[in-house]
Order: sequence, then structure tokens, then C-alpha cells
Amino acid sequence: MSGPTGRDKEARDWLFSLQSRGWRTSLDEMRTAMKMLGDPQLGLKAIHVAGTNGKGSVCAMASSILAAAGKRAGLYTSPHLIDIRERITIDGRQIEEGRLAELTIEIRRVLERGGAPPTELSFFEFVTAIGLMHFAEEKVDAAVLETGFGGRLDATNILPSTVAVITQIGLDHTEYLGNTLEAIAGEKAGIIKEGCGVVSSAGEASAMGVVRRRAHELGCSLIEQGKDFRAVNVRADLSGTSFDYEGTRELGGLKAGLLGKHQAENAATAISACDVLAHQEGFEIKDGDVAKGLLGVSWPGRLEIVSRDPLTILDCAHNPSAVSKAMASLYELGVSPDTIIFAASRDKDYRTNASMLFPKAKRLVLTRYGSKRSIEPETLAEIPEAEGKTRFIAADISEAMEVAKEVTPADESILVIGSVFLVGDALSWLRFGIKGDFSLAGF
Repeated sequence: MSGPTGRDKEARDWLFSLQSRGWRTSLDEMRTAMKMLGDPQLGLKAIHVAGTNGKGSVCAMASSILAAAGKRAGLYTSPHLIDIRERITIDGRQIEEGRLAELTIEIRRVLERGGAPPTELSFFEFVTAIGLMHFAEEKVDAAVLETGFGGRLDATNILPSTVAVITQIGLDHTEYLGNTLEAIAGEKAGIIKEGCGVVSSAGEASAMGVVRRRAHELGCSLIEQGKDFRAVNVRADLSGTSFDYEGTRELGGLKAGLLGKHQAENAATAISACDVLAHQEGFEIKDGDVAKGLLGVSWPGRLEIVSRDPLTILDCAHNPSAVSKAMASLYELGVSPDTIIFAASRDKDYRTNASMLFPKAKRLVLTRYGSKRSIEPETLAEIPEAEGKTRFIAADISEAMEVAKEVTPADESILVIGSVFLVGDALSWLRFGIKGDFSLAGF
């Protein structure tokens, strides 16, 4: 993979320098910036997706279904695994490097001349602005956007959502969102706008109750997973996930190219969201479009098989509820994670994740990813559940993958898990021979 040069590299380097600004807990700066840019988001028809787990998969499936239906579909997700351009795509094609640079330069110029002091967006806010401008200028028929985290104060929440989707709620980012499911659901449900369509697979009754109340207060139509739509007859193997859909339509024999029974629930949520959007905007999505979109969906790093000698699977799970689903899915697929490559962020509940993962493995390869947020592998080795296990310490993902392959018999399996950034490093190494780079791994 050759990197950008010249103006493109200069613009990209400046963009990544914004990571030092951290996160913001207010939409004021974002609203000011978008107004200065002409509020391009106001003309977008959008499916806006928030949740703790599953939101990225739902976004990928929804945009793929819309594209299969002949709609020009923008997709905005985060974080990226290898390249920032993954975050902004139209019909599966990443924003061009030159266009990324042009928009970075243009937005920077507008914001720096527009005020005293100038409007200063965070990295995530700035990339969100780039995505929204790109979708508006390319005149997409619909945009599908994933929140960064939370919802109420997320930079994407300047959207006039056509359809708001709330996926499974779990405990994550508790320092910002609260330490109960109800509090977190309240933040996620903040993307629901007056009169929009709402689709929810929030899961827990307490979380679903919060979503239900918010929708009712704002006069929104709401359809719920398990009540108004569902995936049934779910079957999963190492080639994908098959199921039948009941809800906004009746469909049999569907198959998603993503692994794990939980992806059937995500797919059902995506189908429902697309049907609500199509109904509101007056266009048709044929049954064949749904089938084609699900079969062709790509969402790397989610129970992704990257080798079969030995079987090697990557998964981005980084909170307890996601880890639980990933492990359940693996066992349903007949896969036991004999060797686990694990790294984690300091600000995540890595001890709980480790307590769920380490007892399942015969051996552990503990490592770090290419960011200062990564906890040292020596610290991971001191977690009680690591005691008594065959343990290896690796300096980075390249060494970890080498060690794991050496010590894992051909008939056993390797699981890479614990952090989105670890999976990004793994894919970067496997595809391009590039070791983890902080400049490529940030939010």
C-alpha cells in the first residue's frame, strides 16, 4: 500500500494532528461549523444509527441494500481499520485521496477565516464534516451514518434524521454516557428527532423502554425487534448466516456474508430501516434487492476469516457484551479459540473482557497495538485469568501473528480480539506488511 504524497499527504497529516484535541461534549462548535459551511447535511435523507454493538454492521448492510436497489448510498462509519478513507464511501467506493485533501483544505479555510477565535473542530467532528459535505456534493439518494459513540452529543447528531436506528445497548464509554443501561440508552436515543421513523433492536427491556418513551414523546413511529420484526430460522456456518425475515415484509432464504447468528438480528434491523426509509421517501426496494445487498455486504474485522492454515479469525469486540456475542457465535460455528491474541485500550473494561476470553484458550499471545491508548502486554499478563496459561509476550501484531502461527497446530484456531485498533493493525500487517501506526489508527 503506497501512501499519499505532496498536498494529499500534507492535508492528511494536518487532519490527524487534530487528534490531540480529544472529544467534545457539546454540539455547539459543530453546529457553528456546519452553518459556516452552508449546512450541507440539511438536504440529506439519512438513516442514522446509534447503539453499543451492531451499529456498524447494520450500517454496512443498510447501505448495501440501498445500493442494490439502485440508490446512490453514502456510508459514514468509524473508526477505520487501516485507512481513514474507509469511513466515507459511496456505493462501496472510498472517497478519493485527492477529494479528501480538497475538502480538508476547503473546510479548514472556511473555519479559520470565519471567526475570532476560529472554529476548531475535533478530529471526529472534522471528518464528519468532510463526510457530510462529500455526500451532499455527490447528491447521494440516501446517507447511512454511524454515531461515534453516544448519540445525543455525537457530531453526527446535527443530521435531520429520516430514520433513527438504535441497536443493542450495553455498557461502554461509561465515563461519558453513564453506568446504567437506562442512562446509556438515553444518550443513544438522543438521535431520535421529532416525527422521524424509529427502528430499534436495543435488546434489554430497560433500554427498550427508554427508546420507546423518547419515540412517543416526539411523535415518532416505532418498530421493535422481536415485536414488529425478527429474524427466524437462523442458521450459521463458516460461509455466512442464513435466516428468514418477518416484519416489514416476509422474506425466506436470506443469507448475509457476515459470520455469527447475531448478524441475522443486525440484518433484520437493516432491512427494517431501509423499508421505513423507502416508505417515507416513496421508492421501492424489491425482495431481490434485499437478498443481493445482504449477500454482497462487506464489513471487515467482524468474525473475519483471514487464514485457514490454521484457521485465523479477527473480531473487533472490545466490550463485554460484544465479547460475549463473539464467543457465543464462535462456539455455534464449531470454533474453539485455542490461541488468543489479545490487546486492549487502557480506557476499556479490559479486565472483564480478559476474564471472559482467557479461560477459553489453551494459550495466550499478549501484545499491544500502535497507539498510546494501548495497555502494555506485561500488564495483561498479570490478570488473574492469565495465570496457568501458556503465555507469550509480543511487541506488536506482526510478532504476535508469527508466534501464534508457530505454536498453534494446523487443526486448531487463532482468534485476534480485544480492540478495533488491534484488528486494524492485524489487517494492515496481513494485507500490506505494515506494522501498527498511530497516525492510521485513531478515532
